[in-house]
Amino acid sequence: MTAARPPVVAVRELSKTFLGQRALDRVSFEVRAGEVHALLGENGSGKSTLIKCLAGYHEPDRGAVVEIDGVPMALPYAPARATAAGLLFVHQDLGLIPSLTVAENFAIGRGFDAAPAGRIDWPGIRRRARAELAVLGHDIPVDQPVGRLPLAEQTIVAIARALAGAGPGARLLVLDEPTAALPDAESRRLFAAVRRVAASGVGIGYVSHRLHEILEIGDRATVLRDGRLVDTVDVAGLSERDLVRLIVGHDVDRAPSRPAPVPAGAGAGEPLLTVTGLRGERLRGVSFAVRRGEVVGVAGMLGSGRSELARLLAGAQRPRGGEIRLRGRVVRHRSPREAVRDGVALIPEDRRRDGGFLQLPVSRNLTLPSVRRFWRRGRISGRAERACVDGLLTEFRVSPAAPERRFGVLSGGNQQKVVIAKWFATAPDLVVFDEPVQGVDVGARAEIFGLVSRAAERGAGVLLISSELDEVLGLCHRVLVLRDGELVADLPGERLDRASLTRLVYFGTEGTTGTAGTTGTAGTTVEKAS
Repeated sequence: MTAARPPVVAVRELSKTFLGQRALDRVSFEVRAGEVHALLGENGSGKSTLIKCLAGYHEPDRGAVVEIDGVPMALPYAPARATAAGLLFVHQDLGLIPSLTVAENFAIGRGFDAAPAGRIDWPGIRRRARAELAVLGHDIPVDQPVGRLPLAEQTIVAIARALAGAGPGARLLVLDEPTAALPDAESRRLFAAVRRVAASGVGIGYVSHRLHEILEIGDRATVLRDGRLVDTVDVAGLSERDLVRLIVGHDVDRAPSRPAPVPAGAGAGEPLLTVTGLRGERLRGVSFAVRRGEVVGVAGMLGSGRSELARLLAGAQRPRGGEIRLRGRVVRHRSPREAVRDGVALIPEDRRRDGGFLQLPVSRNLTLPSVRRFWRRGRISGRAERACVDGLLTEFRVSPAAPERRFGVLSGGNQQKVVIAKWFATAPDLVVFDEPVQGVDVGARAEIFGLVSRAAERGAGVLLISSELDEVLGLCHRVLVLRDGELVADLPGERLDRASLTRLVYFGTEGTTGTAGTTGTAGTTVEKAS
């Protein structure tokens, strides 16, 4: 039992103020040796600020105390001092250098020995990187530049690199949304590694909006709301509803309800999007259709080709074969700009890397895709641009409604609403949502679910890619299931429940044995031997 163990890290009366605004207000909690301690709260509750104070990136206000094994650390301290004290972190932005290889990212700051004659022992570095990745059950090419990996694999690299430092001197390993881009099977492989680290006596600080993960892996949870401590509770015996009530202060429906039928006439006639025999690096001859007013879900495991499908449709990747028709016309988008001009909008899975400009103000992020609308007599009309920005901030409930605030300092949920708002302002015909509520708190999830449905109600075709099966079942009229680059099912949502969709995702069949359903653009099932 972790309850009898001493704390490895204790935080006492920690506050943090930014430009007169209190982000944390006298927060106190402890992480015990060998426990997985969840840190919960809505976006903007202070979780990330607390983590950055522990990591030495932010200086707490006077009066705060941080203790390691009961010994106070002198404040403020630098990130290097935190690492030396045994505090290890995987932040939401991962801290990887995209242009360097996986092995090179492992080598940075890891203290690998040099070979004779002062040369870097690259073969040794590669071997150790492979070994650390193998701990998580992954065989990612260590000579591949990190920037070319899918986000899920980048997350695995960052986690493995942090776990590599969890030796005898490690006291606390903090994982900030480590599974945000991972399907359930990959998450459970990570959980096994986390439990091994905890068993060695290291405390684990775990941040996730996936509350079922907290119930599965967590021992205790500390809940923040508006920068203040709500409570620290034992996880055993709690339900997701209990956690939601602690986080937001009242009951919230976390999963969307079943979608309304496609509006009469909206799905009639020629499909808006027809994909025939589409091939990419992973996709192998995928065919399907999306009609106006229809929300079509895409489910599949890591590596199934889900995100590649989004990139191919949005012009961010060239297909290797097949055909894409939009409004009955064959399109060959050579860039995202061409796809945008054709009415295609992609809400990417990594909003910080691909969805917005972190250093630019919210106003500029909102208007960049539609800046031509504000062109008046050879110049941009500031009045027209401001009116548009104010309207979008109000309509999409971005908080704070501060147009000059930097996009990068907004909470995850508000960043996502800005990304969605800027593309909705272009009135797209086809909207592709790739993990739309990834890293978004329970309060903002319902709002974003509503935006997905609103796009279809306005007559757009919607493709919803998600590793959260409840989202797919609750929002989508039809569901496509990808497995190993192939389409194994195209079924109406009412034919599926969570158990049957899970079997299709993991085994390619609605039953435990037998056949896997596949289909083309008509939505009828053709039996295929599994």
